[in-house]
Amino acid sequence: MIKLQGKIEKYLMSISLKKKLMLLFVFCVLIPLFITDGIVFYNMYKVNRITKEQELRSDAEAIKYSFVDSLNYPSKIIQNVYKNEEIEELLNKQYYDPLDYYTAYMDFKRNSIYESWLGIGNETLEIYADNDTILNGGMFYKMEPIKNEAWYKKLDEGDGMVLSFDFSKEPTDTSSKRNVLLMRKMEMARKNRCEKVIKLTINYRKFQDSVLGEGIESDAYICLGDKLLMTNVGGTHLKEAYRFMDKSVKPDYQQDIYIYGETYNIYLKSKGFGIWMLDYKSTIMVLIMLFISFILPVYMIKQLDYVVAQRVSRMSRILENADDEHLKKIHDIEGDDEISSLMVNYNRMVDRMNSLIQTSYIDKLKQQEMDIARQNAELLALHSQINPHFLFNALESIRMHSLLKNEKETAEMVEHLAVMQRVNVDWHSDSVSVEEEMKFAQAYLELQKYRFGERLSYSLDVDPSCYGYMLPKLSIVTFIENACVHGIESKTEPGWIFVRIYKDDKNIFFEVEDTGIGMDEEMRENLLFKMNHASLELIKTGTGVGMTNASLRLKMMTKDTLKIEIETEMGVGTNIRIIIPLDVNDNLEKNLEKNLEKNKEKNL
Repeated sequence: MIKLQGKIEKYLMSISLKKKLMLLFVFCVLIPLFITDGIVFYNMYKVNRITKEQELRSDAEAIKYSFVDSLNYPSKIIQNVYKNEEIEELLNKQYYDPLDYYTAYMDFKRNSIYESWLGIGNETLEIYADNDTILNGGMFYKMEPIKNEAWYKKLDEGDGMVLSFDFSKEPTDTSSKRNVLLMRKMEMARKNRCEKVIKLTINYRKFQDSVLGEGIESDAYICLGDKLLMTNVGGTHLKEAYRFMDKSVKPDYQQDIYIYGETYNIYLKSKGFGIWMLDYKSTIMVLIMLFISFILPVYMIKQLDYVVAQRVSRMSRILENADDEHLKKIHDIEGDDEISSLMVNYNRMVDRMNSLIQTSYIDKLKQQEMDIARQNAELLALHSQINPHFLFNALESIRMHSLLKNEKETAEMVEHLAVMQRVNVDWHSDSVSVEEEMKFAQAYLELQKYRFGERLSYSLDVDPSCYGYMLPKLSIVTFIENACVHGIESKTEPGWIFVRIYKDDKNIFFEVEDTGIGMDEEMRENLLFKMNHASLELIKTGTGVGMTNASLRLKMMTKDTLKIEIETEMGVGTNIRIIIPLDVNDNLEKNLEKNLEKNKEKNL
């Protein structure tokens, strides 16, 4: 958790103030508002959906009740007619002639409640009998003509009361129209009895108005399977044949009616935007909340960006020029807040700083000139000390060899001495390439071999990629000389001197190792201290001049970035390692060719 908080703080400190304000708006305003509004919207949607589902359920229950109730009275009529003894007797009897039937029919009419059966208003009752001796009229008809009718075949397939939505022509009407039929067989034909069918025709328009009245608020569809029987969408469709349900209509609610052996489906669809959408008032409320939750905060954050972030960015751009010799002031300062006060105080500081820069600039230049002159004087002093030091040792070698040998090898020694002297007297530049330094070192070691004979062996192992790097003249040779004088000379057995120069990705390494007498820990610490803290004061002490001199010049050339290590063991030898960063030496390498060209021109 602490690491995560640290990463967040680090990220916030690395982005602009404008982005900080945006993050503040997003995480502290926008996201909480979205969560809060989301909960409110969800509850509004849920309440709206429940309300509409209740409305649809209420409409479905009303349609179901009206559907059943509208068929209740017609079904009672059929029940009254069903197995009526007087009708059975009238229709089962075989008549001699039409007059005989008419007389019986009139007697039935006088002695029955026939008038009340036909006084229902919306229904028409018809009874069909398989008796050819009766006459068609009133409410009794012969069965033979209807046996091919669709409604009769449907009745023949069922058992009990049958409901049918019929589309056919009326005898008194030239056009076709819809009817609702409620039918039942009175009894199957038996001995001395004929087949009889009751058909009650219900007015389709009045039936639909009763079922889908004005109280139904949703779009309703009543179907039998895929067949659309009634709907309150697009008129009554009284004179149109029944069609199939439109598959593109996706109902929001469904309820079934099981009556007279068949299942009728009630499909309801909410008017307007449907059950999933908010109503008009809720939509207006949502839009108002969105405006308050999003648009106003965005407007305010843009205003804050102008009055805070942009002015801070303007001041930041001015402060980016702080390294210039002349600081710029901020013009057209607006407002009276803390940022405006900061800008005013900055302008005051600029006036003072510009005045101080102008006052101290000339003094600074003079001080730099004095420092350069002092460094040049120190360098010349170092040169004057090191030249006779090397020359003395070289000449001493020639003298000792001449006294002992007094032979022809003197000429070779003088030749090596000439090589050294040529480099030694060329003090117009204190820098020399590694390649040139190694030529001098080899000449010096060859002279020392004449002095020590078989007691001295040496190895120069230099990475060719290091030849171009620059270092102070005679610096490495100084360490080689120290290895000869203080290492090999004091040892009676043969010894070796190893010089290794190599590099890696970051540093260049100079190693001078001897197999001489070595030194104790106190001597090592004393020598390492002088090399790491080399200065003119230490050189003036008169001890360890050569090593301190070389270390000081190396420190001056590398801007005190080198590292010196000493490994030694008594009776085994000493290894001095000098480590110089490559980024310091790269600039010296680039100037090598220019220095060589200048030397050539001078020699010419």
